[in-house]
Amino acid sequence: MCEIIFCRIFLGFPVLLWMAGGPTHATCPIELNPPRLVVKYGDSVSVNCSTSATDHEGMGWEATFGGTGLEKVNFVIWNVENLTDWTIQPKCYLTPNEGEQCSEMFPVILYKTPDNVSVSSQSISGPMVEGTEYQLQCDIRNVAPLQSLVVRWYKGNETVKTQTFNDSTRNPEDVSSTFNITPRRFEDEVKYRCEAELDLGPLPSVISSQTLNFAVYFPPQNILELRDTEVDVGSPTGLNCSSNGNPRPEYSWTYHRAPNVKLKNDDGGSLLTIEQATGENIGYYICHASNTLGKASKKARVSVRGAEPVCPIKLIPESVVVEYGSPISVSCSNTTSVEEIYWTTGPEVVNDTTWSVLELLDWDIRPGCKATFQGIGRCSKPLHITVYKIPDNVSISVLRHSGPMVEGTEYQLQCDIQSIAPLRNLVVKWYKGNEPLDNVTYSNVSKIPEDVSPTLMIIPSRDDDGAQYRCRAELDLRPEGPQHTVTSKPLSLTVHYKPRINASRLPLRMPVFRGYPEELVCEAEGYPQPRIQWLYDPAKHVSEAGGNLTVFEAGLYNCTATNDVETSFIVVEVVLNEDYLPLIAGFVAFMVVVISVIFVFIYSIYYKNTKMGRYSLKKAKLSSTPNGNVAQNGGLDTPLPMTKLSQPNI
Repeated sequence: MCEIIFCRIFLGFPVLLWMAGGPTHATCPIELNPPRLVVKYGDSVSVNCSTSATDHEGMGWEATFGGTGLEKVNFVIWNVENLTDWTIQPKCYLTPNEGEQCSEMFPVILYKTPDNVSVSSQSISGPMVEGTEYQLQCDIRNVAPLQSLVVRWYKGNETVKTQTFNDSTRNPEDVSSTFNITPRRFEDEVKYRCEAELDLGPLPSVISSQTLNFAVYFPPQNILELRDTEVDVGSPTGLNCSSNGNPRPEYSWTYHRAPNVKLKNDDGGSLLTIEQATGENIGYYICHASNTLGKASKKARVSVRGAEPVCPIKLIPESVVVEYGSPISVSCSNTTSVEEIYWTTGPEVVNDTTWSVLELLDWDIRPGCKATFQGIGRCSKPLHITVYKIPDNVSISVLRHSGPMVEGTEYQLQCDIQSIAPLRNLVVKWYKGNEPLDNVTYSNVSKIPEDVSPTLMIIPSRDDDGAQYRCRAELDLRPEGPQHTVTSKPLSLTVHYKPRINASRLPLRMPVFRGYPEELVCEAEGYPQPRIQWLYDPAKHVSEAGGNLTVFEAGLYNCTATNDVETSFIVVEVVLNEDYLPLIAGFVAFMVVVISVIFVFIYSIYYKNTKMGRYSLKKAKLSSTPNGNVAQNGGLDTPLPMTKLSQPNI
């Protein structure tokens, strides 16, 4: 009977179950199995209430549904086939022979998943405008209990908001969660949704809404593709102008009066074509892109080879990568006669062909060489310079956490990189031991040093105890410059994980022979080291030592392993088997005696027939006179004359 109840409780009902400590042993000797339940509305439920006490009048369940009367038993089961009472509070009670009745309240949580989860934009009519704040609303219909509800907002696959509820109402309710967004350009490619999760233990219930995406209007900001163009005299060339505004921008051009120019505008941009370049086509051309929200413009210079020579300035080297505070020297030379040559660094003029700085302390310096050539005029060439700084320090830490980690919990590692430039050349690499995990790059065009703190999400397992994480800042300035690498000190993880009982050494069913003890070995692996405790009927004859239990009787024996993380347990059913070895030995001995008697009997018959004399009645004559050749019959002479046969006739 106990075996059937045990299987139904742990295997037979569609409920979510978790244990929170060991059996309930307070002043009332009642044990509830399981100790608590989370049940879906309308599902069945079964809970066993048992006691180890023997001196009692009876026990029973008190509940609005499934209650029982007082029964003279050691266990009683609370069964409900269709649990629909949101406020139910079942109670198991025990009436002792002496003293007052005691009881234990059974905690049960009844839940219901939402009928519907939907997301909407109540305050939006038409396309959104970049930089304007809007509100999204997530409606969750008919869900309970609210205390277990978690609403998460997602932008793509990224969680952007999490909301919980403190309402203690048990009945199903409708709730709403709001999320404010300020869309940016290209936001119409990003999808929003919300999820309603009932956090009910190891198997949460999650329902997601539909996905919501938007059309976002924004003004043109950058003119794309347009750049300075150089063309041979008499050859064709073109200037492409496009932008990324929404609605699609309209285009126009501003330029001086020039021959052989044609315009072609379409939805993708505008094309200005010079069919045959001449000296009159040299100059700046400005493209304008505009829509209802704003406009942008950009200019490009067209140079025509043959009409005006290419500026013959040569920089040695043409581009420079230099560390902040280091010296630098670049020469400016020419390949033809020059009237004037000098360097400029903003408003400053250096009348020399070489620009030298003993200690470069300007992050945004823009030097250039200018010259005036005979027959060509004035032209200039800028120096492409990159000023860099290696980080002052690179360190790794756990964000908003200290102490040991817990297996299965999400943590955020942070790599703090102090004072590094330029960010566009920085690559941050994450490692676990020597295994690469992730790379982080930056598109920031700022030239001055900045502090950055990229993060990495991890969910440690028990195998990660002692694992070492580190981050590396690589400033890659190649091909013109060096590559600098600074690595943090390793962060060693201490991971606490729940006990795991060695089931290979502790079977669920263990036979024991009457009069022979059997040892139950309970070993558990966990961190911190688990505490082993055996729970059993105190009336049983057992011997406990070092986490092992020596049993002599049948029954249920509960091995519980507990540490700071969680509690694990295995219930072993010990069954009693009779020792039939003495009976078998007796039966074998009896059979040996019987076989021996049969053998002796058969042998005696064989001996009489083969070893003793044989007589024949052939030609026998009856005679009334007794003689020595007459067979004896019980002391009487029988008148049957016999002839003795010789041995060969046998």
